[in-house]
Amino acid sequence: MSRIPLTPVESASPAARDFIGRRGELNVFRLLAGAPQVFDGWSAMVDAQLDSRTFGPRLRELVVLRVAHLQHCAYQIAQHTYVGRRAGISEAEISALSAEGPVSGFAEPESTVLDFVSELCTTGTVTQEAFAAAEGVLDATELSELLLLVSLYYGLALVLNAVDLDIDHDARLETSS
Repeated sequence: MSRIPLTPVESASPAARDFIGRRGELNVFRLLAGAPQVFDGWSAMVDAQLDSRTFGPRLRELVVLRVAHLQHCAYQIAQHTYVGRRAGISEAEISALSAEGPVSGFAEPESTVLDFVSELCTTGTVTQEAFAAAEGVLDATELSELLLLVSLYYGLALVLNAVDLDIDHDARLETSS
């Protein structure tokens, strides 16, 4: 049970109700709608990440699932496994993303991106070699967006783990993928 009460949708701000209507009536959104001073900005970042054309849905969800596994965030794993399957990620690939060490079984550029994400999330930084490898498969705009994607889901995982948010049983994240 969540350590912070969830906001009833009908009590949320109009902008939060709109976001929840578009993205799904998820516990995470009802939790964060309880912080109305920052929810609109946070939800705008979520929309920007989910709607961005910089990465396809598959690569985006590989990154999100890798972050979720590295953060041991059951809520994110549950939601994004569903989204990942819709984005074409196989069950074997989803399982590979849960590896404690390096992730294997992915081709370029996915392999390099996942190595970069793994190093960043496990050490809090990346070596010059990992950064150079990422620059070999991503341009500066893509690399910047990747860092923002990781920060969004890494930070969200901390919140979700801290409040012990209940996993939605039926509600699913709505994406354009």
